[in-house]
Amino acid sequence: MGTSTAFAGAREAAEPKTGSAEGRASLESLPDAPLPALISTAGAISSRSNEEASDNSGIETTVAAPATEKEIAREQLTEGCETGRIRGKACKVHWLPILWQSFEFLTAQHSGNILLDSETRHDLTTNPYWSTYVFCVEHYRWYQWSDDTTFIVHDVGHPMMGAIVSSIFEQNDPKARALVFENNGNYWRSRLKAMAYSAVYSAQWKVGPVSEASIGNSGRNTYYVAHLGRTTNETGFQDFVITPVYGFGWNVGEDAIDRYIMPKIHEHVKNRFYLTTLFWMTPCKSAANLLRWKPTYYRDKASAPGADSGSN
Repeated sequence: MGTSTAFAGAREAAEPKTGSAEGRASLESLPDAPLPALISTAGAISSRSNEEASDNSGIETTVAAPATEKEIAREQLTEGCETGRIRGKACKVHWLPILWQSFEFLTAQHSGNILLDSETRHDLTTNPYWSTYVFCVEHYRWYQWSDDTTFIVHDVGHPMMGAIVSSIFEQNDPKARALVFENNGNYWRSRLKAMAYSAVYSAQWKVGPVSEASIGNSGRNTYYVAHLGRTTNETGFQDFVITPVYGFGWNVGEDAIDRYIMPKIHEHVKNRFYLTTLFWMTPCKSAANLLRWKPTYYRDKASAPGADSGSN
């Protein structure tokens, strides 16, 4: 009886009464908003070092609390932003970490191209930067769909790039970072916003000032390809679409894996090393985690492994 009383009180605190003005405002503020998880409010109630509480019958009960006050505050903030109970600056997208983590990813991409491609190194060190960049943009084949790259590049590599950038955006959006795969408006809006950001990143990657056009000089050299039966300069419009759109699908797929498959694994696997070896199941979220210096298995949910390792 004591335990049920404690949890009932916690649930009443977590779920506003729909008959009150406050309850109507919080429930109507965002459509499809998930109800706050019980653990956050229960943790707040029992955050005094897990003190034992006694009900009227004298039976002592204990409600488990998250590890730190910082963790409690972060989880409550996330839930409040998701449901619309908390508004203002705290719930805004955190652009500074988004831009920094995007810069880290961009640096890694260009570093890989420079290290692995001798032609990129040659063009970067011998051609004047600005005039060559302008030439490449002017000769970009905007009228052609295919850029004549291999399947693994444009149908695997670019969608993964879009999904990584989407994850960077989501993990720095208090309204989106703890959402799970679910067919409701809040989830789809959050993923579409992330896709829009990945479209901007993709455009910068192709023709921006720090892009394949400026650093890799993509579009500068034209040559004949026998199996295509025509000339090419390896530019085309497809990546402006494929990266964000296919990346959206990849990102949603990893969300589905996180909801339906990973919890079953987490029931049996607790070792951090083994959890890290599972990065390949959600590779894009794992990469985005590394860019914010988190373990590959970290998720912004209290029930997920690594969720007690602090905030961004």
